[in-house]
Amino acid sequence: MGKRNAPDLVKLLLEHRDGLFGFILALTRDREAAEEVFQEVSLAVVEESNRRTHVAQFLPWVHEIARRRVAEHFRKNARRNAIERRESLDDVVGQAFEENVTDVHAHLRRQDYLDQCTEEPPHMQRQMIRKRYRDRASIKKIAEAFDWTKEAVKVSLWNARRRLAACIDEKMRLPRETDS
Repeated sequence: MGKRNAPDLVKLLLEHRDGLFGFILALTRDREAAEEVFQEVSLAVVEESNRRTHVAQFLPWVHEIARRRVAEHFRKNARRNAIERRESLDDVVGQAFEENVTDVHAHLRRQDYLDQCTEEPPHMQRQMIRKRYRDRASIKKIAEAFDWTKEAVKVSLWNARRRLAACIDEKMRLPRETDS
C-alpha cells in the first residue's frame, strides 16, 4: 500500500468510523467519554490531513492516536475526580467507620471466641486446623502427615469448620459477663 495523500486520511476516517469508535469505547468503557475522545481523534486526523501528512498504514496510525487521546482523557479526569472525590471520600470513610464501630467490636469478640472454640475439637482435628490455617499447609501435605487420603482431610476440615462456626455463633448469642 503506497503513501496516502491528504484527502485520503479523512476518507479513511469516515470509512473506519464505527470500528475506530468501537476501539475507543472498548478502551474507555464509557460512551460519553468515547464520543469525546473520538472527536479529538477526528480533529487530529483532519489537522494531519491539512498538513498533507503521508500515512502508510492508516489503522495502526489512527489507533495509536486514539490510545494516546484515551490516556490523556484518563489523566485529565483522574486529576479532576481526585479533587472532587477527596472531600466526599473523607465523608464516606468517616461515616463508614462510625457505622461499623460495633462491627469492629463484634469482629474482635468473634476472634476471641474462635481462639476459645479452636481448643474444643479432638486433638487430631485441632492439629489439622493448625496445619491448614496457621501453617498454611496444603491438603496434600496434611494428608501425607496424617497418612490419610486428601478427601478424608477435606471432610474432617469441613466438619471442623462447621463445629467452629456453630461454637462461635453460640458464644455470640450468649450475653457477655461484662454486659451484665
